[in-house]
Amino acid sequence: MFNLIKMNLYRMSRAVSTRVIAIVMVCFALLQFGSLKLIFDDPFNMFSGEAGSMVAFDRLDGVSAVTTFLQNGNVLIILAIFVVLFANAEHKCGFDKNLIGLSKNRWKQTLARWISAVIGMTVLIAIGFGVMFGLTALFVDAFALGSAAAMFKSLGLMYLGAVAFSAIFFFFTTLFNNSVGGVVTSLVLTTGIFNLFEMLMDMLVKKIFSSPKVLPTDIFYDSVFMNFSHSDASTKAILIFAGISVAYIVISLFGSMMLQQRRDVK
Repeated sequence: MFNLIKMNLYRMSRAVSTRVIAIVMVCFALLQFGSLKLIFDDPFNMFSGEAGSMVAFDRLDGVSAVTTFLQNGNVLIILAIFVVLFANAEHKCGFDKNLIGLSKNRWKQTLARWISAVIGMTVLIAIGFGVMFGLTALFVDAFALGSAAAMFKSLGLMYLGAVAFSAIFFFFTTLFNNSVGGVVTSLVLTTGIFNLFEMLMDMLVKKIFSSPKVLPTDIFYDSVFMNFSHSDASTKAILIFAGISVAYIVISLFGSMMLQQRRDVK
């Protein structure tokens, strides 16, 4: 298993797509920094008057910086493309096909590839967030770190959510056996397209049950992740979020491994 992960990481580091996605992540981090500078410091007086009372902010802390970066659909799209491209290489590369075909425990190949994808995704998040956070701390006057413990706690929870999304993207890429299915699914989940379907399901459940305790938006992970707010969340809400995230990781990863184990290598 360790040798498989090392092999995957070596190939990942040599891939042109990895470098391109890393550059895209840095560019987006720079755009995020520029947006925060404009909104919080307002150097051009764009938010003065009545408009300022609605959109301007006075303070940006560490927790807000974490959620601004990681709880962002564009970041999730970048991570999704990285995971899907890396996962799809398993289905297109002749060397990988031969390696999988010779192995009785094909699920190990899938597990090793997902772990490698998570490691690569972690590096991308560290690069992107590091660039945005560093520039924000240095050049945004309204920035105040606040509680470092709260920031790292929020960072851990948002990272757990990103790992859960990676498992979901990986599963759909394995299910469709191509990058198109994985990319389309990831776009549907991260751009909010699926939210309309979830809202309709919420309305249907409310009509059937007078006061339902659980709604579809409380289960579908895109809504769970995007609507989660660590700053005002209770301990129970945090545990529920963590539990749902782990459940999606386990179910998605188990499904990917079983699909690979039972599927013929073509």
